[in-house]
Amino acid sequence: MKEWIPIPGSSKNTLVQAALEEFSVKGYKKTNIAELAEKANMTTGAIYHHFGSKAGLYEVIRGEMEQRILDRMEGAASLFEDANEALEAALITGLDFAAKSNSCRLIGEEPISNKTNKIAAFLEGMNINDHLPIEIVLLASWRSLLLGIADRRLTVGQAKNIIKWIFKRELA
Repeated sequence: MKEWIPIPGSSKNTLVQAALEEFSVKGYKKTNIAELAEKANMTTGAIYHHFGSKAGLYEVIRGEMEQRILDRMEGAASLFEDANEALEAALITGLDFAAKSNSCRLIGEEPISNKTNKIAAFLEGMNINDHLPIEIVLLASWRSLLLGIADRRLTVGQAKNIIKWIFKRELA
């Protein structure tokens, strides 16, 4: 069992819920630790006590959401034998879940450390083209689509169509 899993109703759980909302709406850089504590009806000291820092709290939130998305991406990819179809399904499934869970900004922004880079590792492992690191472009494109959704410049449907369009292109 993970040590950080908060007990419902606990101060740690209250902080996690408030932080999930704040990081999902504002992103890491624009989230103010004092405002987050106030939203949770706690002091900043409670955040430092439970998580050590804003970065520590962010790592917990982002790591959990990445794992939830990754589980779904892996499940979607496992349904296909063709690597391109598997990648397309994984990216669409991950995008769809990020949108439904209101975590597009959280997952779309660059991680603050490599601790929460599970999706990048997954895409790298899925790449069958040894001489062309396509996962770099796929991850950047996917994150851009998530941020487009978060900023309301794209709908989820438009973002899915862009992913489908990307996979219609042939590699030389």
